Parts: sequence; structure tokens; C-alpha cells
Amino acid sequence: MSFSRTSISLFLALLLGNAIVLYSSLDWAWLRFPAALALTFVLPGWAWMSALGWLNTDDAVERIVLVIGGSSVLSALALLIALLLPGPFTETPNLIALNLATLIGIAWLIIKSQSKIQNRKSKITWPSRTVLLILLAIVAVAAFTRLFRLGYAEFHEDELENMRLIVRAYKGEEYAPYLDTKGPIHWLLPAALWYLNGWVTEGIARTPFVITSILLVPMMFALGRRMSGGRAAPGLLAAGFVAVNGFYVAYARFVENQSLIVLWGALAVWLAYRWYKEDTDWFLFYTAVILAVGLIAHPDVLLYLPVFVYIAWLKMRQGRLAWSWVLGAVLLFSGLVALFYVPYFLDPEIGLVYQYFASDRIGEGLFYNQVANLFDQDQLYSSRYHAPILVLLLFWLLLRQFARWRWWGWLVFAGLSLAMVSTVAWPALWQVGSLNLAFVPYAGLTLLLIVSPQTAVEIKIIFLWFIAPLGALLFLAKDAADHIQVAYTGWALLAVFALLDLWACLKTSSQQPAFKNGTAIQVPRLPSAVYRLLLGTVVLCLALALIIGYQYLAFNAQVTTYWRAKADSAAHPNSIYNLLYGDLPRPRKIFSNPRLGGWKAVGYLWASGDLSGDFRSVNESFAVPVWYTLQTPRSCYDDPQNYWVRNDLEGWPEEEQAIMDRGYTLTRVVLVDQEPMLHLYEKNAVPRQPEVLDLEAYRHAFDRLTTPARMAQDEIISQPASLNFGDKLLLRGYDAPQSPAHPGDLLPVTVYWESLAPMETRYRAFVHLVGPDGARWGQHDDDPACRLMTTEMRPGQRSSRQFRLPVNPATPPGDYQIVFGLYAPATSQRLPIWDNLAGQSLGDSVVLGQLTINN
Repeated sequence: MSFSRTSISLFLALLLGNAIVLYSSLDWAWLRFPAALALTFVLPGWAWMSALGWLNTDDAVERIVLVIGGSSVLSALALLIALLLPGPFTETPNLIALNLATLIGIAWLIIKSQSKIQNRKSKITWPSRTVLLILLAIVAVAAFTRLFRLGYAEFHEDELENMRLIVRAYKGEEYAPYLDTKGPIHWLLPAALWYLNGWVTEGIARTPFVITSILLVPMMFALGRRMSGGRAAPGLLAAGFVAVNGFYVAYARFVENQSLIVLWGALAVWLAYRWYKEDTDWFLFYTAVILAVGLIAHPDVLLYLPVFVYIAWLKMRQGRLAWSWVLGAVLLFSGLVALFYVPYFLDPEIGLVYQYFASDRIGEGLFYNQVANLFDQDQLYSSRYHAPILVLLLFWLLLRQFARWRWWGWLVFAGLSLAMVSTVAWPALWQVGSLNLAFVPYAGLTLLLIVSPQTAVEIKIIFLWFIAPLGALLFLAKDAADHIQVAYTGWALLAVFALLDLWACLKTSSQQPAFKNGTAIQVPRLPSAVYRLLLGTVVLCLALALIIGYQYLAFNAQVTTYWRAKADSAAHPNSIYNLLYGDLPRPRKIFSNPRLGGWKAVGYLWASGDLSGDFRSVNESFAVPVWYTLQTPRSCYDDPQNYWVRNDLEGWPEEEQAIMDRGYTLTRVVLVDQEPMLHLYEKNAVPRQPEVLDLEAYRHAFDRLTTPARMAQDEIISQPASLNFGDKLLLRGYDAPQSPAHPGDLLPVTVYWESLAPMETRYRAFVHLVGPDGARWGQHDDDPACRLMTTEMRPGQRSSRQFRLPVNPATPPGDYQIVFGLYAPATSQRLPIWDNLAGQSLGDSVVLGQLTINN
């Protein structure tokens, strides 16, 4: 048996990547991280594309897109299967899944090389030097806006929801994939890089999304060129439009799924269009896989499906539809989607997902009018110059399409245009009782364009790719928010065709016919047409510069730089920022606007023991300090040992004075960009000059602490136990005071749980201080776990709570017991307790410890 050079190269690369991950030091990030990228984003796609004959393309740009884009899909699918298998999702199943994603492709390649099925051999073709240089320049711009200071900002609380799900899956909580309103794909890819690298930073976690966002640029180049008959200009313009789209810049720098589904949607359209043009029926299966993985990533992918149905309908009308292939693709798509969504819909908490979509996203109304939201969101992410350009170009394109119907086409388009403008300018006109009819002119325009015989099929496909998701989000969703970004790839291509058509019209108008020897020739007309052409170019270039400048300020600048800009904008009506951009969003309003509080300094001090006790934070989402203290739960009480206060644009919050009035001492100040950003207060601390900590001195040291095992580490329990409370809860252990106490003291008692079964009763826990005669000298009743009712617990879920047992000031000296139990509040009936270690019943209460009360 002989092996091809490609299969040998792939296998050796796979071995090398595994060797680096398994045997290199965690300090060798310069080696481990590239290996992680290769195993996740290069080798699977390279192996499979080689086995599939590169999907009959010799184009180098398309092959690069297929390798990286295909790897992202294959890795996501392999990781999903590993996650859904029983057991914790740790480094081992992660590495096995990624290896299998590549090895199966290599095996297929070897089988094909040994059989009569031979991959065609051809020479890879590159674009011309000029086109390639322009494309590289566009990619460079996209890379700068997406990569510059990628790991500068701390995690947003929405990112931390995803990062914490990785930790929960690592700990073996098999229900973790079903805790979100969407699938786990968007946190599986960051998990893969985290596990392979050995520790995580914000930049590492965001890398999958920056890769797919940058890859969208050559993807749109390839799609634009395909759909324009091989012309480079449409591809370059399409690449340029997505490169400067603010939504795509923002979500490239954010641990969420938007960058993934937008790329996969474009890749699926590329495959479907080739299926339509070339009758490559086997492309249907690859399209099905991509759409299925995308739909698992986010339900928004459903909004892309109409364009694929339309392409199939076109083929059916032409008598070219192979039903057996279509049925096979539909079954493959359905099977992959069912792999996740069947257990997802069977999950006991699915009702919360329905409630979320019904109340917050889709709403209970039949139709809505969110057209104005489109412009608001676009201005927030791309500046006020972006949407007008796209709208004007779309208007021109549609005008040209309807103009082919002669005078009545002009009349129809004018009426529809006025109606659509009125949905923004006078939205109340379209509200009829409880029914909003703002969708009518848009639906009418879409229908007329689709049935128009004068409009090219490519325009119809692209328009449907644009209008189906946009229309659904604007008219069927109560709150579309920034989900509208899924429509911008189609919009970009429409703008491309409009711009090229407008350019051609301007060029034509700049010349007039003349005759020489009876033959018509073209001679320059009056310079005004040329000036219009040049003026249009200058305006577009200026708008491009302003858009990129806005994105740098909004997404790439330091926190303090943005704050100063916003303060200047708010204080001076004639500020340069107001003149250029109208206004700047308040800090943290949009995704990926940098957030940096200095929490890594806190986290390092916490891990080293310089900070201890419980904590609460002020002016910061609770998820942030929880993550940066290595998953330490925040205090259940309003008088913790530590209070941490974050600064913001308006200055230090008013709550800080109340903290000082309660006797807390400012012990440390954390600097961010050399500006005070965090005040760290401690209770009962000796007053002293606050220690000044520079965040940059702690970044690297903290990052090395964030191994998966460390972030998933269970609490250190001083008194391990295994006490079964009525087959409902397992007490894993507790921390009880051992030293003598005094009347009036507040005794901390911490209990650690694991849920054993779903509970319909909200049980309460009691902690009693009981004397020798059975008298009760202290009591604290509360939920067994902090901020988690027993009715919300899932089987296998772990939790904890610190109780504070007050000692009655009149308590006489002597020896006392700390007694603990659970009861149902409605009946006061206590749960029976079984000691698994001793193999005996303990009744309905257990003694957690004894202590002496002194005067």
C-alpha cells in the first residue's frame, strides 16, 4: 500500500501538533498556541478538502477559505459529539475529537488514493498580482481592526456566560450544553484552544471568532467573483464592504457565535450557487452539514434557509433537480440538527427558553416595525456614514431593476419607496389596531423583484439572502437588536452590483459619440461628468476613512482614551467627535467597546492569599469578579470582608461613600492605563496608605493561573462528608468554627452540596446553636445554597452557602453544638439524613461541630 505525499504530510503534522500539546511546557505558548490553531483550524479542513478533490476548485483563495472555514465546521461538529457523550468534557475528549476530525479525512484520502477514484490533479491558480495585492490590503485592514488589542479588554459578562459553561462542562455537568438559549458551538471552539494551549486569555478565547471574521473577507471575494462570472472587481468590493462592517469588527472581538454563522452562511451560499450552476449534486451534503452546524450554533441560521429553498426551486423549474440528492441532504441536515435539538427540547428547563424568546425576542405580537432600529444599530457599530451608503446603493440597484419595466416600473418603485420611507418617518401610519402592517411594502417589493423576468438570477438569490433574515428580524421580532448583522453579507453583494452599475453609468456619461471618417468614436464630454466620477470616489474614500476611524475609537482604543473622547463629546457641542460622528455611545453600550477594570490584579492577589474572605463588587457585573477570582462565588451578604469598587466615566459611584461610612478601609488602588480604576476595601483593616497596583504587572502572572483544572477546581472543604438528605441533596462537606467564641459573635458555617434529584419543594436549611440542655442560643434559616433555590437545582449540580450563626448575647459559658438540617417550610417536616460513610441513619438533623463559648 502506497500513501500520497499529502496524506503523509497531514499525518506528520498531526503527530507534531499532538506532541507539542502533550509534552511541551505550558510556558511555551509561542509553540503550543500555533499547534492548537493547526489542530483546530487547519488540519481537519486540509485533510477533508484533499479527500474531496478540493470541491473542484483550483483557485488558491477559495482553497484557503475551504481549509480554514471547513476546519471550523468540522472541528465544531467533532467537539459537539464529544461534548454530548457521557462524562466530563476535558482535555482528553477534546484532543481525541480534533484528532478524529483530521484522521477520518486522512483515511478517506488514503482509500481514494488506493481505489480507482482519483482526485483530479491541476495547478493552483492565483489572482493577478494587482488583484492579489488589493485583496491583501483589504484583509490587512480587516485584520487590523479585528486583531489590534484583541486581548486588551477583560471579558464582557455575556462572554463570561460562555466561558463559565466551558468550566461547567469540564466539571462534568452534562446538562451544560442546554443551559443557554442557543447551542454550545460558540464556546466549544474557544474551549478547544484553551485546553490545547493549557491556559486562557481573552485574546485566546476570542481567536476563533477573529479567524472566521477575517476569513469572511476572502470568502466574500470568492463569492462575489463567482456570482459575477469571474470578474475580480465585484469580489474585491464585496470583501471591502464586509471588512469595514462594524458588526463584523465587534463580533470578531467577542466570544459569541455571530462571526461563525455569518461565515458559514456565506460558505453555504457559495456551495449552493455552485450546485445551481454546475449541477454538482454532492455539494448538497456539504451545504447540509454547514447549515446544520450553523443552526446548532444559533437559531438565526433558520433565516438563511429561504434562499436555499429558492435555489432548489429554480433548479426544479428547469427540470434539473435530483430529488434523491435533495432528500439525502435534507435527512443529513435533520439528523445533525436532531443530534443537539432533540435532547435540548427534552431538557426540563426548556420552558425558560420559550419564555425568553416569547417575552424578550420574538414577543407575543404578530408583526412589528423595527426598521428604525436597523439604522440605530448600524450607527452604533459602523458610524452614521455606513448605512446611508448601503441604502443609497440599494436604492440605485432596485431603481435600475424596476426601470426595466419602463414607465410603470418607475411608478411602482416610486410608490413602494415612499411607503418604505414612511415606515421610518411616520411608523404610526402602519399600525392598524394591534396589527402592524409596515412589512407590506417590503414584502411587495420582494415579490415583484423575485418574479421579474428582467432581473438576473444572481440578483434574486442575493436579494433573498439579504431580505429574508432582515425582514424576519425587523417585522417578526419584538427586539431584533444587533442580530440584523446576519443580513449584511447579502447587502454587501447588492451594494457591489449597484456600485459597479453606477460607476459604469458615470463612465458612460463622461463620454459622447463623435464621428471620424463616418465611424462613431468616443471623445471626452464636458468635464462635469468626470468631476462627478472623481467626486464620488473622493466621497467614498472619505466615508471609508471616517468609518475606520470610528471603529478604532469604539473597539481598538484604550479605555481611558475612549472615556476622554466621550467626555469631550458630552461637554462640548462643537467637539470634533460630535462634528464627525454626531455622538459617541456611552462606554460599554456596544459589544466589544473595551472594558477594563483591572480585575486580573485582584485575581492574582486572591490566588496568592493576599486577599481573602468573601467579597462583593460595586459598579461591575457580578460575573466579572467571580471569573477573575478563579470562580469564587460572591458573598450572599451585604457586609462581606471585601468591597471592590470600579470607576467609570462619571467617576466613583455614590455607594463608595456608604462603604467608607460602614468602617471599610481603602487598602489598595488598581491602575488601568495609569489611571485609578479599582478601589479595594477591606473590613476591620488597619488604616494605612493604600497600596498602588499597576494592572500590567499582573496580567501575565494571572493568565498562567487559568488552567482548565484550576478554573474548575472544587472548593477546599475542611470537613469532608457524604450525608444524604432524603435522596434530594448530598452534603459533600462543611466548614465549621473550631476555636472558642463569645456571646454576640457571628459564626460562619459553610456547607457544600450536590443535588441528587429534581425538587419541586423549595427546601430551607437551619443552623442552630444548641446548649447541653437542648436550649437554642442561635439560629439562621435560609436557602441551602446561595442564590440558588432547590427548585432550580439540577441533578449533579454543585453549590455552597455560608451561613452566619448569631450567638445570643446572653449565652452562658459552656460547650455547645452546631446542629444542621433541611425542612419543607409549608409543613416544617425535616428531611431524613443518611450517612453514606458510616452506613447509618442520623435522624433529621446532624451535628456539624462543637465549640466552647467563653465570656
